[in-house]
Amino acid sequence: MSYAGPKGSNTRTATRPSSTSTDWEQLAVFGAGLAVGLAVGAGIALLAAPQPGWQTRSDISRFTRNKRRALQRRSRDAWLDLRDELREASRSLRRTRRPVSERPLPPSELRPDNDDR
Repeated sequence: MSYAGPKGSNTRTATRPSSTSTDWEQLAVFGAGLAVGLAVGAGIALLAAPQPGWQTRSDISRFTRNKRRALQRRSRDAWLDLRDELREASRSLRRTRRPVSERPLPPSELRPDNDDR
C-alpha cells in the first residue's frame, strides 16, 4: 500500500468542497467562456463582412419575405386540397346512400339464430 499511503490519512476527501458548489463554479466558467466567444466571434464577423450592414439586412429581409410567401402559398394549397377531398367524400357518400329497406339492422334489433349451435 505504498502508492496510496496509510488507510486513514487521506486528507483530500476531508478538505474537498461539496460537489454542488463545484458544479456551479464550472457552469459559471463555461457561461463566461461562451459569452466571450460569442462577443469575439461577432466582432470578427463585423470586421470581415463582405458587404455593408444595410445590404445584409436587406438580403435577410428579402429572404424571409420570400420564404413567408412560399409557406403561405403551400398552406393555402393544402387547405384547398383538403376542402376538395372532403367535398368529394361527402358527394360519394350521398351517391352511395341506400334506401331504408336495404340498410343493415342495428345490433339492438338483431336476434341470435338458434340454428348455429
